[in-house]
Amino acid sequence: MPDGEEGEGTMSETSQQVSCAVVGLGHGLEDVYTVLAHPRMRLRAVCDIRQEPFEWLTGTRNLEDAGLDISSSQAHLRMVSAIRASGDMAAVEYVHQFADLLDRDDIQGIVLVVPDPLHEEFTVRALEAGKHVLCTKPMATTMQGALHIARTALQRPAHYMLGFQVSYSNFCKAILDLIADGTIGTPRLARFDYHRQPWRPMHRTKNAPTDGSIVKEGVHWLDLIYRINGERPWTRISGLSGKDLLEDLEFEDNGIVILDYEGGFRAAHTFTYFRKSRIEEDFLLVGDRATVRGSFSELRLETDTAERTIGIDAMRLPDGIHFGYTAMYDEFARMVIDGTEPYSGWRNALENMLTCVAAQTAVAENRTVERSEFTTWDWRAQDQLAGHR
Repeated sequence: MPDGEEGEGTMSETSQQVSCAVVGLGHGLEDVYTVLAHPRMRLRAVCDIRQEPFEWLTGTRNLEDAGLDISSSQAHLRMVSAIRASGDMAAVEYVHQFADLLDRDDIQGIVLVVPDPLHEEFTVRALEAGKHVLCTKPMATTMQGALHIARTALQRPAHYMLGFQVSYSNFCKAILDLIADGTIGTPRLARFDYHRQPWRPMHRTKNAPTDGSIVKEGVHWLDLIYRINGERPWTRISGLSGKDLLEDLEFEDNGIVILDYEGGFRAAHTFTYFRKSRIEEDFLLVGDRATVRGSFSELRLETDTAERTIGIDAMRLPDGIHFGYTAMYDEFARMVIDGTEPYSGWRNALENMLTCVAAQTAVAENRTVERSEFTTWDWRAQDQLAGHR
């Protein structure tokens, strides 16, 4: 098997494995790679409307014919080569129709890495078929769609999980450990800046009225802030943004989001998506006992009496693509095999969707929004979604 992120929360070898299928090979390469390497996962099938991606994973088609996202990235090409060299794809079946996976008794888990507009339909269909679902972000493209998923998942405990790999990463774990052991004291303020290369052409259009930079990418960073804040709800969100450099982008290419949470915690998220940065992220957390700042690879802790550097083993997939995948799949396996609800189950996924829609509204309209404006969609104000059944 390919070398995974061994050491980042990887569980020991066990005879119990989750038989699963990855749906969507255009962006599901990291998932295929991780599942093949994970001791509690067994990849039985992949599903895509095009057979060509399956053929370049098995080596029956030239990698140069793979398509835009793969053939244009040396890192992805090396990952494909590692998958092919392992020989494990020989036992994996190609399935053309999603419906055929849902009828199979030998597949427990469905990993959805399909385009955003399909998240609602495919998730609900898989849940109704009794499958365990791990879906890439965002939860849906609309709050109505997210609530549809939540209502379905509510009837099937420990069957739904959203793919928030950053919140399962060693970076997040290091911060949570500093909070848990009292080093930080009470967290009071956070800032997460993210600056990445311009959007690819296929991601430059809106999929829904509230779609944009926050819903497409900021979901990860707002979930990270939410988790380190002890999963408390926000009360109001302010935003400023602009579409200043990317003329063919249908939404903002830079902006600032400021969030107020219950308990006196505040956070800011700044973003730019018009040029590539060598270090894309910059993090700051201030507590009443200490300050911590840094990036995915290193944190610097400042207390009243000392300073120290905390190295983080990011355990990225090959060539620094993404990280947190192995620990995320640990959680998925626990959900399926042990029946435990994951951190990114429907409740926190739905809160994230509400946060992102509100933040997207704030930056798009350059204003402050109150949580009370979203009462219709505020699941915390409902009795287990009773108001939406």
